[in-house]
Amino acid sequence: MPESNDADIDVIAVTGACAQERGSCARSIAEARGFVFVPAEQTGQGLEAVDRAVNLMRKAIRVPGVVLEYPLEVPVMEIVGSLTAPEAGTTLIDLVCVLDVGCMLADLDSEEFIRVPLTSDANDGGVITSRAELLVAQIEFASTIAVVNGRSLQPKVLERATSLLSHLAPSAEQRLVANLCSRHGRDGLGGRDGLEVPGRTGRTYAQRPPDAGWVAILNQEFPPQRQSCVVEAIRYEQYRPFHPGRLHHALQACLFQGHCGHILRSAGFARLATRPHITAQWDQVGRIFTLSPLALDDSLGAEDEFLAFGQDLAFIGTGLDELRLRQVLDEVALSDAELEAGPMEWAGFPDQFPAWSTTAR
Repeated sequence: MPESNDADIDVIAVTGACAQERGSCARSIAEARGFVFVPAEQTGQGLEAVDRAVNLMRKAIRVPGVVLEYPLEVPVMEIVGSLTAPEAGTTLIDLVCVLDVGCMLADLDSEEFIRVPLTSDANDGGVITSRAELLVAQIEFASTIAVVNGRSLQPKVLERATSLLSHLAPSAEQRLVANLCSRHGRDGLGGRDGLEVPGRTGRTYAQRPPDAGWVAILNQEFPPQRQSCVVEAIRYEQYRPFHPGRLHHALQACLFQGHCGHILRSAGFARLATRPHITAQWDQVGRIFTLSPLALDDSLGAEDEFLAFGQDLAFIGTGLDELRLRQVLDEVALSDAELEAGPMEWAGFPDQFPAWSTTAR
């Protein structure tokens, strides 16, 4: 009688905002690879439910791998962390984000908020986050993007959508899936078989970790797979801290109101004059913007480097007016006179941003 296998098991994780398309794609991948399929209804019950399913498959006979479909409510960083942990018993070979391009732009501009549980206890209260932020994170962490329902779009619209994806996730492989129910969908972007592709490269997710587009822009390593005249990427650098009052006004009156073009995604590092020793994380998706503390200068060790001395921001969008965008942000930065006045004067500037907790993180 053959013995069960207790070694690490190959896993393909499938994410996406549209449940029907995500589920269909996940099932097709499982069928094509001969993997066991675990639906979102089960993975959405929490990490313990996923661990039980994985451990069962590891002990089963002749199970080559598992496809785990995750609901939107499970943050992608939690997915990656749980499946790549040394004790997980899993080898994450691909993270597939399934995107209905007909709905993608509306989802990225959505102001819908979703409750994300903190634990497997449904009554823990959880935290509130936006649908758009969850989806962008899934795109940026994906190693493969399955573009579905693209055939129904006009060629220019499809080109715009795939170019936007290349800007958000430049290292992810894009697959145009013509028919989710087929075993081998035709790939309109690369000419290879469709759903059998995930994991065939022989490298694990950890061996080819994706880079978010905004990170590549800041590192000057941005190589979008498909250029488009309407999707643009801009890097903004400024060594002076921002005046919080002027920044707050610019955010409300100009930056994300279309006056500099349609900014779909911006992220990076920023400093406020009223909080001069804190590097903040600038994070914006559509109409959702957050500015949160990331690092304290006095907590850095001798070998640590500053994330940024001032502002280092990446902007991705359509129809961007780069000259106007830079002008607005330059006007938000401290003037010569304000800079010379020093931190004692800066402390009195109006600051409408939420207070930050700067305790040990």
